[in-house]
This record gives sequence, C-alpha cells and structure tokens, in this order.
Amino acid sequence: MELVRRYFAPVIAHHRPTELTSLVDAYIKSSVIADDIVGRVATRSHRSVRRIRAGFAEQLRRLPARESESETESESEATTDADVRDLVDVVRSLRGELTPADRAQLLQRLILSVVGFTGVALEWVVLLGIQHGYNTPAVRPDQLRSLVRETLRLYPTAWRLVREAATDHEIRGVPVSKGEHVMIGTHAIHRSGAVWDRPWDFDPSRWERLADDQRRAFLPFGKGAEMCPANGFALKALEHLGYLILHGYRGTVRIRKRTPHARTLLAPPAGWTRLTKSG
Repeated sequence: MELVRRYFAPVIAHHRPTELTSLVDAYIKSSVIADDIVGRVATRSHRSVRRIRAGFAEQLRRLPARESESETESESEATTDADVRDLVDVVRSLRGELTPADRAQLLQRLILSVVGFTGVALEWVVLLGIQHGYNTPAVRPDQLRSLVRETLRLYPTAWRLVREAATDHEIRGVPVSKGEHVMIGTHAIHRSGAVWDRPWDFDPSRWERLADDQRRAFLPFGKGAEMCPANGFALKALEHLGYLILHGYRGTVRIRKRTPHARTLLAPPAGWTRLTKSG
C-alpha cells in the first residue's frame, strides 16, 4: 500500500502544502488501510476520519483561488485537462452548490479509489503472480496484461456495485421501485459458468481469446455512467508495478487463512508476502 501511495502521490496532491499532504497520509492510514481493508471498525477510527474530513475542508478553503474560480460561469469555459494537475484540482473544479465539506468528502472517496483499489489489486497481482510462476526475471511486460485482468476477474477489488433505480422496473421478474438500491455482485458475475469457461480456474491465457459477452461481463471498474473514470490508468499502473515487483524481486508467500477479506474492498486473506531484491 505504501508503494502505491508513493506512486500516486503526484496524482493526489501535487506540490501542495504540508498540512494537506499530511492529511492525505493520515486518511490512508486511518481509513483506507485500517477500516476499508483491514476492517478495524472502531469509534475512534470514525472520529479520526471525521476530523480529517474537516481538515480537508479547511485546507481547501485556504488554497488560493483558481483562475477559473474567479470568473463567472459565462466568462469561463469548461475546465481543461491542463487546468487539472491532481485530485485536489478535480474536486475544486467541480461546479455547482458544493460546500468545502462536500468537496472534502469527494476527495476522500477519490483517494480511496486511487490508493485503496489499486493497492489491494496490486497485492492480489503479486500474490497470484508468485503462486503461478510469474515471479521470475524471465517474465515479460506483455504477460502482465493478461495476469492483471485474470486477477481482477477472480478477485475484483470492487466486489459489489450498488446502483440506485432511476425508475420503477423489473429485473427478471423481481420488481424494483424508483429510489431503491440494487446490489450487483461483481464477484459472482466474474465466476459465472454461464459466461466463463472453467470460471473458477486461474487462466490468464483466456484473455487472448475473449468473446464479446465475456468482455461485457468484466466489471472490475463498474459500468455505465458510474464507471471509474481512471480505469485505463489503473490497469497501466498495475501492469507497470506488477512487472517491476515480479521481475525484480523474489517473493515468498505464507497464507494464514484461505478466505479473502471482504469489506469495502476485497483484500487477500490474512498472511504475508516477503520480497527480496534479485541479485
């Protein structure tokens, strides 16, 4: 997780005040790791997260106004990619009646998505890579593409999706009313025998011959309007970091439990992975 935090540090808060970057580190430690991954549910932890959110809101208020923020909606054009250098800019560039507290909460969610999702997914990639013969100096960068996708199929970090019904409708005869929440089991879809051949087998080579219906059923980043906008970036990061680790280090794995840890994110089972620099 620390590796991923450092990797994405410029994406989260690029050259920001120390007070703000310290809050980012505190949030990752107290919520992304302790609560959403490890599963330590404690009142003190929740109080800490609320304090961090209040700190984010205060820091966002203190930042100098962006040029686009000093103009009216009619005087400025939409924010361009050049205007956005990190996640802080993303939440500050959103228009609408958003309070600093609203933007602080959104920033926390984005940090969870970037660091939490990618960090846990990388743990799975390294674990399965070591167990299935990819932990060798002979591994090629192109092999990580299939390894990463097969890992996300069997162990999707976002193991369930929640959507709110926009209208009254039915799902296979089950009535769903407007406003109700529907939970979509990504983990179950990825292991459905109606879609995948030998769905429980770890087989990265399946990604060399994927059918259209299988591509549509691959949902590690969600689907539709709520799909994670950074999916392509996350895949590239997993391929890059996974290759650097599996190629450059020798790994030893010891698993204490067989069952993955399912909370906000689907994390590997309890145990440890030891990495030693090759050569």
